[in-house]
Amino acid sequence: MFETLDKMMLAGLGAISMTRERAEKIFDEYVSRGKVEKENRTGFIKAMMDAADKNRAELENLIAKQVRETVEHLNLPTRDDVQSLEQKIDKLLNRES
Repeated sequence: MFETLDKMMLAGLGAISMTRERAEKIFDEYVSRGKVEKENRTGFIKAMMDAADKNRAELENLIAKQVRETVEHLNLPTRDDVQSLEQKIDKLLNRES
């Protein structure tokens, strides 16, 4: 589980750090190596930025899910639990007055 999380984190960090400028530099490197043609610049950069956005969203969802699961395993009281206890305490204090 943690190995997968580590891989997702690294991929996500790469995606998060992806900027338009960096995508353009990668494209220019590919052009100089003959891997892509200059006419494909707009589509390539859009695809890189879309992939980066998708990876960023997936990483955020994964982190949120992991945090929720961790909190659930800690068996901490929820806000509703605390409010319920406060109401019971208030009732008991009012009964004594």
